[in-house]
Amino acid sequence: MALTPTDQSDLLLPLFEGIFEQPIWETFLRRLARRTGAERVRLTVQNSAAPEQVPLRRRVLADRLAQRNDPGEPDPIDARVYAALRPNRVYAIEELREFDANAEHVGDARLIRVAGRGDLNAWIVLLHQREAFSAADSALLTALAPAVATALSIFATLGGMRLRLEAAEGTLELAGIQQEILDRSGKVLGEEARTGHISPPLSPALAEACLALADAPEGERRTVHADGRDLLLRPTGRSREGLPHPAAAVAMTRTFRREPADSGAQVLVRLYGLSAREAALAEAISRGVPLIEAGAALRLTPETTRNYSKRIYAKTGTSGQADLVRLVLEGLAPLA
Repeated sequence: MALTPTDQSDLLLPLFEGIFEQPIWETFLRRLARRTGAERVRLTVQNSAAPEQVPLRRRVLADRLAQRNDPGEPDPIDARVYAALRPNRVYAIEELREFDANAEHVGDARLIRVAGRGDLNAWIVLLHQREAFSAADSALLTALAPAVATALSIFATLGGMRLRLEAAEGTLELAGIQQEILDRSGKVLGEEARTGHISPPLSPALAEACLALADAPEGERRTVHADGRDLLLRPTGRSREGLPHPAAAVAMTRTFRREPADSGAQVLVRLYGLSAREAALAEAISRGVPLIEAGAALRLTPETTRNYSKRIYAKTGTSGQADLVRLVLEGLAPLA
């Protein structure tokens, strides 16, 4: 069965647009329920390489049942059965009863397992309290399978990109680094989506620098003071190729931010075998605290503090206080 133009607009478009919808795929599932006459439609997405993780589950009710009290019952077909089903094949209720006795309580059902990229799988289940589905409904699920597989791949790719982005932003935050993507006029891209309004450029100097960097080579750098901050700007470079956005520059600023001192000290203990007090002293020195003052905060005499510092230099392989500060700040302690 080939998808009709109506199916393409009513089902395929919501399938791909639904990746960005909240709840995800809501419109697609509701329209699929209406198209097939299903009272309930269930969608389960699972990574078969990690089945112990909580899968993505979505369920919608037919419009005529949405106003009623929904008992919220679990899947009438045991989820453990799903993995045994062949990909891209539609199963009718008679075949499901061969797998699962729970299916005896279902009036009618159609189920398809769609294999996405890698280990990602999706199961779409149409349910009805009485016999309701036809061969055309099975054919529709079969015709939708390739598009669902593609949507799964996009969903997985975007999820991986979102995870890497959040990880990168978290690391930058720990290092005290903030960055924004600016357009040619110096406005922050995506600000309207976050705040509901677009702010004007921070300064004429920033707009001028962004315009100059829009077509500059990747190694180009500019520094600008705007909105009370010193900004380092670089071109977006290869990241703008093939993308229809007006990105011109990446603006970076840095503030000295450190997690609680004991976190950084624990890293130094594990990396260099320092004692707890030695590590605390080294961490304090890296924050610019004078040696004797740092020792006094640890209830050490000046002479003991100097002895501690010599042991710290020996264990870390540093040649003095400045070298120790460089070692700590360039290492993992600031990220602890």
